Amino acid sequence: MSAETPAVSDPTRWKRWTPVATVFVSSLCIMVVELVAGRLIARHVGSSLYTWTSVIGIVLAGIAAGNYAGGRIADRYEPKAALSSLFLMASATCLLIPLLNDRLGAAPLLREMDWAARIACHVFAVFFLPSCLLGTIGPVAAKMAIRMSRRLGRAVGNVYSWGAVGSIVGTFLTGYFLIAHMGTIAVLLSVAAVLLAMAIFYGAAGLLPWLWCGVVIACALAAAAPFEWAKTAGGRLGLRHDVGEYVFLEEESQYSYIRVEEEIDTPGLRSMTLDFLIHAYVDMFDPDELHYDYERIYAGVTEAAVRAWRPAGDARALFLGGGGFVFPRWYARRFPRAYAEVAEIDPAVTRAAFESFGLEADTPLRIFNLDARNHVDDLLLRLPRGGRRAERSAKFDLVYGDAFNHYSPPFHLTTHEFNEKVRRLMSAESAFLANVIDVYRSGRFLGAMINTLERSFPYVYVFCTSPGGPSDDDERDTFVVVGATKLLPLKNLDYDRYSAALLAPEHLAKLRLRSGGLALTDDFAPVDNLLAPVIRLAERE
Repeated sequence: MSAETPAVSDPTRWKRWTPVATVFVSSLCIMVVELVAGRLIARHVGSSLYTWTSVIGIVLAGIAAGNYAGGRIADRYEPKAALSSLFLMASATCLLIPLLNDRLGAAPLLREMDWAARIACHVFAVFFLPSCLLGTIGPVAAKMAIRMSRRLGRAVGNVYSWGAVGSIVGTFLTGYFLIAHMGTIAVLLSVAAVLLAMAIFYGAAGLLPWLWCGVVIACALAAAAPFEWAKTAGGRLGLRHDVGEYVFLEEESQYSYIRVEEEIDTPGLRSMTLDFLIHAYVDMFDPDELHYDYERIYAGVTEAAVRAWRPAGDARALFLGGGGFVFPRWYARRFPRAYAEVAEIDPAVTRAAFESFGLEADTPLRIFNLDARNHVDDLLLRLPRGGRRAERSAKFDLVYGDAFNHYSPPFHLTTHEFNEKVRRLMSAESAFLANVIDVYRSGRFLGAMINTLERSFPYVYVFCTSPGGPSDDDERDTFVVVGATKLLPLKNLDYDRYSAALLAPEHLAKLRLRSGGLALTDDFAPVDNLLAPVIRLAERE
């Protein structure tokens, strides 16, 4: 880089737009990287409040450090040469993100850390440097704008304004289009290519940008080419994942990374992984087989409720969350006269169930690809007014909450306000079931769920999968919480058949105490914090 050159007295009009275009591109790329960060690390640490807090905070810290460093660079070097070097280094660090992410996701040292610290360290190691380098570009572009204008305030204002516009465009472009249509790896390769193009624009006379161009092209081939060398290189660089004969589907949607594969040791048994957690198993030879204990508990409570309230088998059921559609399909086959409606937020997950899990094209299930709470709101708006019979025909006897995972349950589906909405959709004899993963000796989230349901339902039952009931010696377990409008005969469920152990009153009292009497509301539902002990246990397993 050479020393600073004198100010340009009368630049052409297009040159005046060069600094704002530069900061627009850099700001757009920063936001693309930030949104991609949340999706990439979800494959290793899930998507939670801790995840997004770390991503936002560390990317902002990188930008702040970059702005500071960029100011010093702008004082020492000529802007054109500085920008070429900065864009080139930013391109290189963006290209390294997939490799670093995969290596750190499997690093034993990080796995031994506290959960929140592990996430923060992972994000820092992978995304701080790219954010910092992209942050250096703004001050250098601002200096260029000042040198080209006699109106310094307007010049600086334009740079800040177009930087903000670039951030906005990058946010919506990535969230609404890029990730779903290209996937995170392709998005990162595109960012690296755009940054490389900017480096060439500012330093076309140099050799290094053109050499790096060859590296970017080689990485693109490693990520997408069908050759064996490309598959091997792409796997080692974290640019592609092995899709062998046992993988039936691999897709990235707006909501998660979806993978359906057959279990090697059990022919015919397929699993669906969302991000890095397995959410469903389906036996293609026996689709009615329920593999998760909580699904068998659901089955036991369902059969008891139908026998007690709808002996003709014509109960109406609402499923909040579809996943692999394992239990909704079991319900439709077990009760052919019944009605079943499913709200699954991700259309890609629904497609996966049809394409890879054998969900029939003519399924009797009515499927809505919508957030569960939005769907409940829509049902309330359509609820008939005026006639008891018409209203009864639109209400539900059974509602199943199955949109949870143990890292970050959607808090808006756990609150008293949501339960009240669901209660308005339920018939006079009905039950609401939700699965909750917690540790009994902590029990903070489970206790809060119990407290919350008790505000809306006169009868609340809780089941665990431990044959003798829960114990402080237990590790994490899947509990099923049931809120019922009328007394249900649930005390004598066959454990061998349903894996259902009913919690005694003393267990419920202890859980209420451990939760501090907390009831979850729309204003206060700290589910990620309540589940911290579960997450720590999961990392030690």
